[in-house]
Amino acid sequence: MKTLMKTTLAAALLSTALFANVAEAQQKIGVVSFQAILQNLPQTREIEETIQNEFKTRIEEVQAIETQMNGIAEKQQRDAAILSASERTAMQREFEGLESQLQLKVRALREDMNRRGTEERDKIMMEIARATQAVATELGYDLVIQASAVAHMTPDHELSEEVIAEMTGGN
Repeated sequence: MKTLMKTTLAAALLSTALFANVAEAQQKIGVVSFQAILQNLPQTREIEETIQNEFKTRIEEVQAIETQMNGIAEKQQRDAAILSASERTAMQREFEGLESQLQLKVRALREDMNRRGTEERDKIMMEIARATQAVATELGYDLVIQASAVAHMTPDHELSEEVIAEMTGGN
């Protein structure tokens, strides 16, 4: 029984000493907001412009179809009294054909633009992760946490501005 008490007492003292050392070792913890960084980077605006330019021709095609449809609708309203039934039917069919074509083109354009936007955002997110690691290493942080996972922090732990500066060359 004495051996068990000595062993238990020794284990308790040892674990208390270990926990005291861990508590004394302060870790430097930082927080970043990838979303805020993404919104404030000039690269994000450049990507949006690039994607708009990349799909400019297709956007103009969609706009041309919309203009055609508006012209047909205006003509139908304006000339409703003088159009024959067959002319009205022909205009309605043309309008419906353009409407179907528009829906297909808009859906395909939206999907392609979203895909390209996602590809480019993923690239930027990887750059943000690398810049965050560089800033954390440079400033001696032991741990950096995404801001969306933090319930409370003091502002001096926020590293988003430093990451933006790292990615923009300090601008």
